Amino acid sequence: MSRPAEATSAATARPIAGLEPPERPAAPQSSLYEQIRLARLWLPLAIVGVVLVFQLVVLPQLGPTPRVWLPVAFYSVLGPLATYLILNWIALEVRQRERAQTELAHLYDELQASHELLGAIHDVTARYAAAPDLETTMRVAARGVAEVTGARAVGLVVGPTEVGASHGVGMTPELEADALARDRAMVAAADDGMASAPVTLGSGARLTVLSHALSWGGRSEGSLHAYYDVAPDQRRREAFAILAAQFSAAAESTRARMRDLLTLMEVDRTVRAEGNLERMLVTILHEMMQRVAARAGGVFLSDEEQTLRMSASVGLPRGASPVAYKVGEGIVGRVAAQREPSVLQRLSAEERAGAGPLLKGAGSVLALPLLADDQLLGVTVLVHPDEEHFDRSTIPYLGLLASQVSLAVRNATAYLQSEELAITEERSRIAREIHDGVAQLLAFSALKLDLVERFLDKDLSKARLELEQAKSTVRETIREVRRSIFALRPVDLERYGFVETVRRYAADFGQQNEVRVSLEIGDVGELSVKSEGVLFRIFQEAMHNVAKHARAGLVEVRLGTDEHGMAYVSVRDDGAGFDPEAVGDRVTSAGGLGLKQMRERVEGRGGRLTIESAPGQGTTVCAAVPD
Repeated sequence: MSRPAEATSAATARPIAGLEPPERPAAPQSSLYEQIRLARLWLPLAIVGVVLVFQLVVLPQLGPTPRVWLPVAFYSVLGPLATYLILNWIALEVRQRERAQTELAHLYDELQASHELLGAIHDVTARYAAAPDLETTMRVAARGVAEVTGARAVGLVVGPTEVGASHGVGMTPELEADALARDRAMVAAADDGMASAPVTLGSGARLTVLSHALSWGGRSEGSLHAYYDVAPDQRRREAFAILAAQFSAAAESTRARMRDLLTLMEVDRTVRAEGNLERMLVTILHEMMQRVAARAGGVFLSDEEQTLRMSASVGLPRGASPVAYKVGEGIVGRVAAQREPSVLQRLSAEERAGAGPLLKGAGSVLALPLLADDQLLGVTVLVHPDEEHFDRSTIPYLGLLASQVSLAVRNATAYLQSEELAITEERSRIAREIHDGVAQLLAFSALKLDLVERFLDKDLSKARLELEQAKSTVRETIREVRRSIFALRPVDLERYGFVETVRRYAADFGQQNEVRVSLEIGDVGELSVKSEGVLFRIFQEAMHNVAKHARAGLVEVRLGTDEHGMAYVSVRDDGAGFDPEAVGDRVTSAGGLGLKQMRERVEGRGGRLTIESAPGQGTTVCAAVPD
């Protein structure tokens, strides 16, 4: 991307033909005033000297006759001759100065015109730089060439000629066809310069066309054509060439920005969608390597002992054993310790020795630290076998990609921690369930069976009574086990969505617990994944409480959006109810969540939880969260 810009800068720096300042006239040795002032002194003295020589030297040597008429002739010639020479000298000096003033005025006009033309070129190139996309850049180019060079029509062809002229100013169908034909001819001839040719329209009008090939990214991309009623002078030809070159550089820069933006968007999508950390790191590594044409790359992540171990790599030979680094050790460790990007344009033999397969054949290395809130997460390393390969100008963009790597690592770490915490909580919940439910019921059943055994030989009626109670307890234990199994079933929110998952859960819940469930679904809107998870978790807890404690015959479930614009789920039963103040923060459900924990989950998403209940009057649980 830098090469076209450099070429354009050189084109801009080259003086426009016809705008070079003309050679300055040679300055006279002194001003006319100074010469006349000096002439006042030496001219009278020269005349007096000539007269004295004539009177004292010439006349004494003559006879009587010449002495009469020769002085008359001498003074008659001397006066007019001196006057003529003096005035002629003054006239020559004045003429020379008038010519110099005329040249200076012409030079000023030339410079003024040059300044205006260069200002117009600068204005157009500034608009190139400010254009947000290639479409706008092309529109600015067509208008700019017409404004600066005074072209009657301008046609810009970019891409396949079958599409037609991409942009134009004053173009007629006849001129557009001519521009497309010239573009095809330039591509066929591999012409990458400027050409001028006459054009005769169907009406008989004759025009002159300037054509210039456009290329960026090392390949031909189109051509620029400007049509003039009068053949443009050299100044306008040079202006046209500069604008064409500037457009190519601006188009290349715009395309690079769009490519980088699309890459960042793709990397961001990968970070959000990919759950496997290694695959995610490999994908981002590929993007970084493609940006700088690296041959291999690796991501070293820091562990609890501050050791950098390779977690993902691209371009390493199969079966290679990567080397781990301590912070401050080797190239990777130094970048981790300094926490600054580093470009090594050549590696010494000592740096390659023991550096592992990634750096073993490296000629140049680019390394970027991975940081999150001043915490070192690792180092990304890109290598190439050639020396002087990497350019420091790519570091800012690669730094953005490195920040995406840091985000991916941090998210993966947080996810693992939350997953471990969730597993711990689930294990605790299952342990409480077994202890408070199944274990106690089985213990009670065992006690009843012991009593049955004792009463078999003494009192058969009591034995039968105890046996019936044991059988009833076993049946309740079976129902409790089924409720626990139902609560442990995986829920696929991501697959079915919040509303459909609630619908399926409610239908299964009614069949499993022999409870009538009514479902009223309103407008829930689009919810984030976290908001859906919180709402469904509260819904699941409320339904499980109904199954375990409420002894209800009817459960009413409602979904919708409240007056504050928050999505809500409401669960109301006609069961036994309870006193919320008496329950407090005790574990109140099979899910193992106390009322305080339920409220904290909802409020953590910026929502609110309300629980209304009283003994014998049923219970209503309502949770609402923002989108």
